Amino acid sequence: MKYVPDLIPKDKRVLPDYFKNNPFKYTKGNTALNVLGYIAGSIFILMAFASINYILLALLYGVIGFVLLPVGHRFLENIFSFKLTTRIKAIFCSSLFVISLPVHAHYKGIDIIEAKRVQVKEAEIAKANVESKRKDAIRIDSFNIYYNKALSFEKENKADDAEKMLNTANLFAVSDSEKGLLETERKNLSKIKTLLLVKNSKYKEALPALSSLLQANPEDVDLLCNRAKCLHKVGRTQEAVNDLKTAINYGSAEAENLHEKINPIRKRVAYYTTLCCDGTTSSATGRGACSWHGGVCDWNHPIYEEYRKYE
Repeated sequence: MKYVPDLIPKDKRVLPDYFKNNPFKYTKGNTALNVLGYIAGSIFILMAFASINYILLALLYGVIGFVLLPVGHRFLENIFSFKLTTRIKAIFCSSLFVISLPVHAHYKGIDIIEAKRVQVKEAEIAKANVESKRKDAIRIDSFNIYYNKALSFEKENKADDAEKMLNTANLFAVSDSEKGLLETERKNLSKIKTLLLVKNSKYKEALPALSSLLQANPEDVDLLCNRAKCLHKVGRTQEAVNDLKTAINYGSAEAENLHEKINPIRKRVAYYTTLCCDGTTSSATGRGACSWHGGVCDWNHPIYEEYRKYE
């Protein structure tokens, strides 16, 4: 119901002091106090947002800020129809601020505990990282030691000892690059062991190993030449020549020398002809042959051609 002022004339009023304008109507009041209220209220509102992670503290700061703001002041007086005096406001806001102090201390204690927990956690992580780096350095050193030993044994053609070192180094291999190095050396070691079989005249035993290695690297002229040696030794010379021709196409001088050795140039009689005494030849076979060349010195002079047994 809306209050209507001066509805009853003054001389007819039974309680003249009762019928007057709304006593709870908001008035602007002191301008300086209003400005101060805006400043203080805004500060507490900002403090509420800054404490948003702490619901109770944010709520206390927010209520204080709202009451201190002139807008909040006006809102409360209109809603609850009472006069919010400066004294009531000061007592109310002070009480809430006093309550907020232990709440703030409580949350600050929680923050300190959490900060210590984070600090301890970070220290543990840092310690673990240092220990991990130390162990990784030891692992890398161990890998390098055994890997270099394997290389040394390879140079000395000690295939079995090199293989043992590679197997031990594999226990310390973690990265792709380390595993790649070991894989490359295993291939090299396999080649060394196979070539040792050829060197020791174990041709039949070396052949399948050479073929397997050539499948992975068909352009290795060293493997092609050694397989050709083995094939020739076991009586498969035509296959040996085929390997040597492939190696020659890749520019191998060793293959050329070996090819000349196992498949040399030979000569055979291609046909016979008439040899004149001046060194010329004639196709004539009867009287009058070589009549202009000093006569016939050999009626069946052989003419040779060059060939190779294996093409």
